[in-house]
This record gives sequence, C-alpha cells and structure tokens, in this order.
Amino acid sequence: MPTTDSDADVRTLCERALALGARAARPLPADRVVVDPRVSLKCRVPLCPSYGRNLMCPPFAPAADEFAATLARYATALLVQQAIPLTATDIDERFAGKGVAELHDTAAYQRVMADSQNAFAGVMSSLEREALALGYPFAAALAGGDCCLCETCVVADEGPRTNAPCRHPFVARPSMEAVGIDVVATAAAAGLAVTLPAADDPVWTGLLLLD
Repeated sequence: MPTTDSDADVRTLCERALALGARAARPLPADRVVVDPRVSLKCRVPLCPSYGRNLMCPPFAPAADEFAATLARYATALLVQQAIPLTATDIDERFAGKGVAELHDTAAYQRVMADSQNAFAGVMSSLEREALALGYPFAAALAGGDCCLCETCVVADEGPRTNAPCRHPFVARPSMEAVGIDVVATAAAAGLAVTLPAADDPVWTGLLLLD
C-alpha cells in the first residue's frame, strides 16, 4: 500500500479494533474488495429466512452492482475479524457434545451466537464513529451475519411496506455478504483467512470503508 497521510489513521484504527476485541485488523486498497453478484444470489437460492425480513439484508441492503459502483469511490478499506466462541471444542464443552447441526435451532446456541454477533456489530459501528472523528466523512462499516440486535426486525413485525425506521440505526449494519462481497476472497486479499466449513476456527468478518 503506498504511503499516504492516512497511514497513521489506519494504524490507529487497526489498534483500536484490537483494543475493542477484534482478533485481527488489516488494511487493503478498496479495489481489492471482491464484489460478486453470485454472493447475493445465495441470499435467495436457497431463500434465506432473513430475506425481506431484515432491514440489513436484501432486498433492503444495496444490491451488488449498486455497492460496486459506490465502492469504486473509496480508496482504503480495513478488514476486521473477531473470533466466534463456538469452535468444535467449545461446542463439546458447552453443549454436551452435540453436533452443530443439532444446535442451530436451540435457544442456548442462538443466544451465544447472537451475543457474539451483536458484540461484533458494536465493534464495527464504533470503528466507523472513530473514523468519522478522524476526518473520514464517508466512513462506512459492514458487519457480519444478518443483524440480530432485535428479536425480530421492524420490517418483520410490520411488513415489507412499513416506513418504520430501524430501532438501532447507529449500531445495525449490513453484512459484507448482504451487499455482494465475496468474504473469502476479500479476506485473502488482506492476508487473512476465512475457512469453510468453519467449525474449528469460526470468525465474524467485517469491513470498514474509509474516505
């Protein structure tokens, strides 16, 4: 990455991400973020339960082509990862040896996932605010997974035609996948890994766009 006046700010944001609980934070040029419309297709085939029922998900989130056009205006991005406390060993210890497939519909599993996911959403929205304070007026954060700050999203409660606003607009953020980003390829471009399936090393992966 070429040396610019923003390098010190990027280092500051990386350090801040780690202080907030992230496991890794790496800068990369924004043009290395990989957008692929096939990612958006996976929201509909098979149909995700959050499709049309979550304001941070399609069709409410920007479509891949719209996001790609916006991304082209950015120079720098920061990829952030935070561990999910549900490795295969954790599952054995917390859930009496049940496999992941058996746990997806259990309240205990969902609570652990939601707490971890909401904490990561907080990290990403905090980094966005700090970037704004550093003088990046178009700083924008993307988090991980479908937003679960509310038990049910306002759009699910009141229907897709509702004009009701998000209940948590300063924390809720779309995921990278929701806007068509290939998370695996983008993480690799930043020198980080996302392994699938991720039972042995699950992570949330988010992105902070800086400009």
